[in-house]
Amino acid sequence: MKKKLKIGILTKSLSNLDPWELSLFDQLLDLDFLEVSLLIFDGRGPVIDSNPKTGLRKLWPGNFLWKWQKSLEKKLFKAIDPDPTRVKELFEKTPNILMNPVRKGFVDYFEEKECEQLHAYDLDLILRHEFNIIKGAILQVPKYGIWSLHHGDNDVNRGGPAGFWEIVESHEVVGVTLQKLTPELDGGKIIEKAFYNINWSFTKNQQFVQFSSIQLVLKNLRKVYHGKFSVEDSLTYSLPLYRSPGLKPTLKYLWKFYREFTSTLFYRMFHSKGENLWKVYVGKGDFIHAPLFRTKEIPQPEGEFWADPFVFEKDGVKYLFFERFFYDKKKACISVGILEKGKVSSVTDIIDDGTHRSYPNVFEDGGEIYMIPESCANKKLEVYKAKNFPYQWELYSTAFEGEELADVNFLRDQDGIAWIFFSKGFWFDLNSDLYIYQIDSLKMNDLKPHLQNPVIIDSRSARNGGKIYQRNGEYFRPSQRNVKGKYGFGININKIIELNLDNYREEKIVSATPSFFPNLTGFHHVDNHGDYYVIDAATRKK
Repeated sequence: MKKKLKIGILTKSLSNLDPWELSLFDQLLDLDFLEVSLLIFDGRGPVIDSNPKTGLRKLWPGNFLWKWQKSLEKKLFKAIDPDPTRVKELFEKTPNILMNPVRKGFVDYFEEKECEQLHAYDLDLILRHEFNIIKGAILQVPKYGIWSLHHGDNDVNRGGPAGFWEIVESHEVVGVTLQKLTPELDGGKIIEKAFYNINWSFTKNQQFVQFSSIQLVLKNLRKVYHGKFSVEDSLTYSLPLYRSPGLKPTLKYLWKFYREFTSTLFYRMFHSKGENLWKVYVGKGDFIHAPLFRTKEIPQPEGEFWADPFVFEKDGVKYLFFERFFYDKKKACISVGILEKGKVSSVTDIIDDGTHRSYPNVFEDGGEIYMIPESCANKKLEVYKAKNFPYQWELYSTAFEGEELADVNFLRDQDGIAWIFFSKGFWFDLNSDLYIYQIDSLKMNDLKPHLQNPVIIDSRSARNGGKIYQRNGEYFRPSQRNVKGKYGFGININKIIELNLDNYREEKIVSATPSFFPNLTGFHHVDNHGDYYVIDAATRKK
């Protein structure tokens, strides 16, 4: 039997842990391939700042405004408060030691003699959640080093505060870097990065990336256990070391924050106006090479929008399946109509159970026709089988009970192996992670998770944006591009390079944004058939 990983944690006291740290420690306890063998606390006393100028700095306009805004946002946007019960038990039962590194400014230097007590625990790795910049012999003690989450992309942001400078500098996303520490601040060996859609609130940004990046740690712990661990060197960094903001960046942030805050309040009060009118368009040719300004809008009734179009051809007829959202009900059902000469006729609602439905992925497998619609509201994956195509469907199987799954794609590859691709809800987010499972059949009796799940942690490319399709023996996966604080900012077409239970690689071929017609505000789906394609795009609702 394979030995469990033995990890240590450089940690604060239980009462001083941030909520996301509590959540991470709690989820570590669910991993059956590791054990938390040691807790390492700071044995030194608190730092006493005797500089008389420190108090005066707090009264400077920039510092005062920044502190006031942080306090306000913490009251407006309260973080999840995890149940500490299991972590409290972990802290009570796990062996612990005190360490007393030499403090040199912002550096904590661990001398060889101080580290001797660690060798008895034979640690595979240490997670850092305490101490400042770590240098010295401790970096060489665990087999796989000391891991630290830097809540920023260390190519463009070193320092802090997390989630602030990305707003001020108008970044598309907020990055997170999981690194194996070296003596260089935020310039360690890169284990993996993740990227999340940006928010207009620094506090919401920070909370979101902190909780979401827990999956980055858990994923790479699994990779270590299965012998897939690797690191890369950090690249040249030519930007400044970011610190707490002064007056000028604080004022710039406040302008952006209150502009978006006011806009959000206005939208909620007058929600009849907004960027929610999705429409379906049809175009000629292969999407990868298409001039999108030549697409034609498919007429649709007032009081509803259509999105997530899928075309299934049978007996020479093109059937268009789509999400049909009714504004008065504030919910969508799955509908189908006949697509002919740029128009859709005989529209019929086929799955309408009172819950919100979307993404009606229709496909053939083994001579039968199936559909996997999004069923997040039911918290499970549902597979439907055509009983009388295209109008009658029956529930065929379910899986992932209690989980929110979005935009499920099915693929049976050239070797006959069946796969499903989807995003999974975590911290109110369905856009940042892509999961892959190998399945025995659409009965879903045997589900084998990909070793590197989530195989992509990047809001720019993770979530499916249409059916996986094949061209000239190669597979292509459409994906959404969720950036700049917007859901459905654009579409990518990605070529799948490698797919097995150990590895997944894809290469982006093209990206497209909603710029092909005036007043478009979103674009998040394509169904490509080679000689024609259907897409959806959003305009401002009047």
